Amino acid sequence: MRNGLAVTRLWLLAFLVSLFCVACGPRWTVVAQTEPNPFVNQRVLAVEPMHFEGLVVGAKSEAEYVSDKDAEQQSSWTEDKRAFATRFAEHLTEALPQVQFVAAAPVAGPYIVRPIVTFIEPGFYAAIVAQPAEVRLTLELLSPRGEVLDRVKMTTTVASTMTNPSSGGRLRAAGEDLGEQVAAYIRTRVFPGSD
Repeated sequence: MRNGLAVTRLWLLAFLVSLFCVACGPRWTVVAQTEPNPFVNQRVLAVEPMHFEGLVVGAKSEAEYVSDKDAEQQSSWTEDKRAFATRFAEHLTEALPQVQFVAAAPVAGPYIVRPIVTFIEPGFYAAIVAQPAEVRLTLELLSPRGEVLDRVKMTTTVASTMTNPSSGGRLRAAGEDLGEQVAAYIRTRVFPGSD
């Protein structure tokens, strides 16, 4: 009986360790990745402004989503996207201080970071019912000539709670998390094997 209990505990421990390891894995999906790695030890990267072209909001195109809003709500949406992009940039640079991020220029220069937001579910909070916010981002790392070398998909979800009831607050939190995810991915390419 004791042997059976010990074996059961070992299997349970192995299961829990495997769950923990899965949870600790990368939070992104690599779609394309250039090898050999051209980003090793690149200490300066150019960052394009956040791209929102082709954005889907909930089940609508962004144009359809905004057309349902009054002028004040449209202005708030624009400000929320701006704040999202600002928080993204701040957390990207804070999470990877070994790399200098500069504004992308129209002429050839360093490798280029292109963040593209493809989907936003703003979520909602109404005391007894709530839906979390979700933001999906495609990260492209480009050559100095603009060729896509790496393409990675990332997603973040932010809970709608009593302490975070506004869609703008959730978008800001999503920007912070995605900035950190992008920094983590870039770290694996610029400093491979450092984690």
